[in-house]
Amino acid sequence: MRIGNYEIIRQIGEGGFGRTYEARHVCLDERACLKQNINLTDKDAELLKQEAKLLWQIHHHSLPAVRDFFKAADGSYILAMSFIEGKSLDKIIEKHKALHPEEVCWISQRLLNALYYLHSKGVVHCDVKPPNIIVKGKEHEAWLIDYGLACLRPTRTSKAVGYTAIFAAPEVIDGKPPIPESDIYGLGLTMIYALGGDPISKIMPDFVPAQLQEFFTEMVRYDPAQRLSWEKGDLVSRLSTIRKEVFGRTITK
Repeated sequence: MRIGNYEIIRQIGEGGFGRTYEARHVCLDERACLKQNINLTDKDAELLKQEAKLLWQIHHHSLPAVRDFFKAADGSYILAMSFIEGKSLDKIIEKHKALHPEEVCWISQRLLNALYYLHSKGVVHCDVKPPNIIVKGKEHEAWLIDYGLACLRPTRTSKAVGYTAIFAAPEVIDGKPPIPESDIYGLGLTMIYALGGDPISKIMPDFVPAQLQEFFTEMVRYDPAQRLSWEKGDLVSRLSTIRKEVFGRTITK
C-alpha cells in the first residue's frame, strides 16, 4: 500500500480519530510515522491540520518532528512525522508491572524538559498519559507524542478538545481551560502508575523512596495552585537533585 510518497510498512495504531502507520519514503528510503484521519469530515480534517501546524513550530529532541502534510487520494489528510523507535510506556508497564524508581526518574526528567519547552511556546499537550510516551531504555531517551488534543495559547474561555479521564487534571474534567499545570498533573499521575502505584488513590508502593513520593505527590495536587509549576522553580533540577541523593547519579546518566 502506498500513500503519496510513502510506502506503508505496517499499521501502528488506531483510535476514534485517526490511524497511525510506520512508513518508508520511497525516494529517500527513510522511515516516517504517518497519521491519517479516519472520518472524512471537515472537522476531523481541521483537527489534523491544526496538529500539523502546531508541530511545525516546535523542535525538541523529545518531541516528534513534522516531515510533511498533504491530502491523500481518498480525501483524507496525512501528517508525516519522524519515526520514533521504541516502546510505548503503557506496553512497558503492562510487561513489567512496575518500573525501577531510578528509571522513572530519568523518564520524568526527559519529559519535564519537553513540557518546559512546549509550555514556553504556549502549547498545553492536554493528554499526557502512558500510551503517548515512547521510551528507548538503553539509550535513556523518551518522547511525548500525539498532539491531536493539544491547545495553543489557551484563554479563559478555552476548553480541552478531549481528554483521557483517568489521567486528566481536575480542572480539565471540570471544563476549565487547560493550563501548563494540567500537563504536570498528567505526567505525575503517569509516573505514579509507572512506579506500580494506583492512579486513582495516588498511592505508591513502599519501595519508592520518600523523596520521590513527595515529588510526584506534589505534581498531582487537586488544586493547580498547590501543584509543582515552572514558577516555583526548576523541576528538572529538583528531580536531578533527588536522583543524586537517592541513587548517586545525575540527570546525564
